[in-house]
Amino acid sequence: MPEMSLMLEIVINGRQTQDVTPVTYRSGHYYITSEAFNRLDLPQKITDSPEVEVDTLKDVQASYESNTQQLLITVPSDWLPEQKIKDYQTQSFEQAESTLGLLFNYDIYASHNSGDRENNAASAYTEQRLLGAIGVLSNNGIYNQNLSSDTNNSTDNRYLRYDTKWYYNDEKRMLKYSVGDIITDALPWSTSIRLGGLQIGRNFSTRPDLITYPLPQFAGQAAVPSAVDVYIDSYKYSSSNVNPGPFTIETVPYINGAGNANVVITDPLGRQVNTSVSFYVSSELLQQGLSDFSLSAGKIRNNYGIANFDYDNNAASGTLRYGLTDWMTLEGRTEGASGLNVEGVGTNIKLGAFGVLSSSYSQSHAQKDAFEVVNPPSLSPDITLSENHSLRGHQSSIGYSYTQRYFGINTQRIIRSDDYGDLSSYKSTYRLDKQVDQITANTAFDRYGSIGVGYFDIHQSDNHRFRLINFSYSTPLFNNSSLYASVNREIGTSGYSAQVILSIPLGDWGGASLSSSRDENNNWTHQANYNRAAPTDGGLGWNISYAKNPSGQTDYKQASLDLSARKMRLQGGIYGSDQQTYWGEVSGSLVAIKQNVYASRTISDSFALISTTGYPDIPVRYENQPLGKTDSNGYLLIPTVTSYTHGKYEIDPIGLPADVKVPMVEQYRSVKQSSGTIIEFPVSKILPATLTLVDTSGTPLPRGSIIYLNGQDNVSYVGWDGDSYLENIAAENNLVVQRADNRAQCYVHFTLPIPEPKGVITLNTLVCSEEGKP
Repeated sequence: MPEMSLMLEIVINGRQTQDVTPVTYRSGHYYITSEAFNRLDLPQKITDSPEVEVDTLKDVQASYESNTQQLLITVPSDWLPEQKIKDYQTQSFEQAESTLGLLFNYDIYASHNSGDRENNAASAYTEQRLLGAIGVLSNNGIYNQNLSSDTNNSTDNRYLRYDTKWYYNDEKRMLKYSVGDIITDALPWSTSIRLGGLQIGRNFSTRPDLITYPLPQFAGQAAVPSAVDVYIDSYKYSSSNVNPGPFTIETVPYINGAGNANVVITDPLGRQVNTSVSFYVSSELLQQGLSDFSLSAGKIRNNYGIANFDYDNNAASGTLRYGLTDWMTLEGRTEGASGLNVEGVGTNIKLGAFGVLSSSYSQSHAQKDAFEVVNPPSLSPDITLSENHSLRGHQSSIGYSYTQRYFGINTQRIIRSDDYGDLSSYKSTYRLDKQVDQITANTAFDRYGSIGVGYFDIHQSDNHRFRLINFSYSTPLFNNSSLYASVNREIGTSGYSAQVILSIPLGDWGGASLSSSRDENNNWTHQANYNRAAPTDGGLGWNISYAKNPSGQTDYKQASLDLSARKMRLQGGIYGSDQQTYWGEVSGSLVAIKQNVYASRTISDSFALISTTGYPDIPVRYENQPLGKTDSNGYLLIPTVTSYTHGKYEIDPIGLPADVKVPMVEQYRSVKQSSGTIIEFPVSKILPATLTLVDTSGTPLPRGSIIYLNGQDNVSYVGWDGDSYLENIAAENNLVVQRADNRAQCYVHFTLPIPEPKGVITLNTLVCSEEGKP
């Protein structure tokens, strides 16, 4: 070719850059400016020359494609940048809502025993919450009352306070703050205690859009622009387009454990390269750089559920988890009190595709009286007693877990020295077990069921040893029914226990089960049960059971009803063998919000108040589940909202009359923990009308002409044969119509008769004149 200057698009290994660059061809070579070359994101940069002779660079080839006006450049694959593709979607982060209000949960239970000594009792569990944007202040407890005069004891008739606290969650920082009655966070190899004090820590549950565990990454290399499909266990999980060069695709396999992926690379000519990759996913690990922590401080709470205000001894506790790499998570703990210090470290290591190995080591330093043993035993020979009478102990643990589609195993061993202790045994007679061994395994055979095996060996602090072995089998049968069988044997005893259960679902009418169980003394009990759960949108449920006990014992009978209403839940029944116990229970919630009080079933977590602007009997769905209809004031309280989930709320306007406007029928909202929000669906009354518009000659206006009603921004359009629909007319109306054929304007004026008609008004034919502009 002769020397020439061209404007060409640069193409790198088949990837179009959309960059049109001046290219000079002379002496058989292609030249571009160094600035244009450096824009190509290649590792080699040219700074010492104004021009680059592209086709003379080492391992680089260049050619001119005249048909497409492109300069085709081929470079080594390792020159191309690595592409990291996240081929998955999570929920977008939505700030959770909380409306100012009050909530009162109640559960009132009463029973009557008809035996030789009648025993009547009642209890009332209550919870109070003050809700708002700055957190939740809550209190809960139970009042017990013995109603039998002959056994009445003043100590039985009292209120027991469980927990009183204020807590707040910061979703953006994923932090939780608590003041009051708290439970310290623990690691798998540490213990929790109750404190009255302060707590701050990580709370990943506030961010369902965040995946905390490491995701599998599938790497490869494409010579030309290609499509990459990832199949996991023969199911297509993702599909991506990649440019030439190395790539890494990260996807969410929605499994926990081992899996096998096939990565299929397809080039533009349809040629495929299939690569099989094994991987392992574990929720025990944290992504690299991610941290989880908790810090707690206060006074230890004793006799929980027995005494209301038994707090003593200052204590503090802290835990930390950190993702050092995607295959190693570090753990640490520390605890302290007067005369006691505990420190520990641990690791979770992913062994490639072969499971997770965990280990930990802790040591305690305690004064001799830190554990206040009533009758202190003589110290074992391996206890170190220093000059200041301190006890030093240690705890070590090791574990291994592996899970895949057809098999899983989990093992753990914890060993503690005699003088080891932590806050759970501080100033208490409670002692941790000396050694705990457990092994569980399961295997599945698809339609032939699954088998589970477990072994548990516990050396208690009083040198008593408890060993248990368990075997279980479950399998599906006909019509969704299933069979479950288990055998338990305590090693060192002569007997064993066993159980067989046949479960038969009956669709909308609930389910039935037949079971037989055996205790260690070879006594068999046979039981038949029929139950139906109350529907989520309200209705009746029941439970009927009859048990044939071993000879010499009276058979056991039970029957109960469960009425789930919109505003409460009512339960009652009878059970017993020789003596019958009659019982009744009423539970629910009262919510004070929006200057009104609403009743509903018990609210365990969060709630949402649906408003349809006063329109009653509109069906409401939450996460595609029907939950009832709005009341006479247009409200429905949903008591089963899961906090921080981007929930879907819907109304069904199909039964509304034609003169009602519903601009939206679904919304997505997120609600804070143990809080509530108001979701407004604006439903408004309109006055619609149909009419036919013609010009002064009686010809229908052309289809597509624009109708402006009473100067409003909203417009309507003329349809076939001049037929038109106006959404919301008034008593006196002016129409401005812009014709579709010549864009000329004409005008219509009309008034409604008195009294105004109801529903959709038919106005028949109206003449649109170019005169009479309003």
